[in-house]
Amino acid sequence: MIYYTIYLKQLNNDTGYIDVGLEDDQLFKDFLTFLDIGMKSHRTYRLANPATPEGQAGLFAIDLSSIAAITTAPPVAHRGPARPGTPRRA
Repeated sequence: MIYYTIYLKQLNNDTGYIDVGLEDDQLFKDFLTFLDIGMKSHRTYRLANPATPEGQAGLFAIDLSSIAAITTAPPVAHRGPARPGTPRRA
């Protein structure tokens, strides 16, 4: 799963970007191809939804020419509180 922040041209939602979690980095690869040679992909990207069984996630579609910038971030594993009596790792 990869978290995307997608900055869009002329998006009127007071922030200018949308956040979405997708299963893989295919959107980023397609965007780089679009920047390199101007070829747009016509596909949908599978949304990441760890709460549903495989094959049950929704789909996401976007026009690559409307994207101004993309940032990506891998998911951060949540560490719970340390057990009493165990030292914390830095």
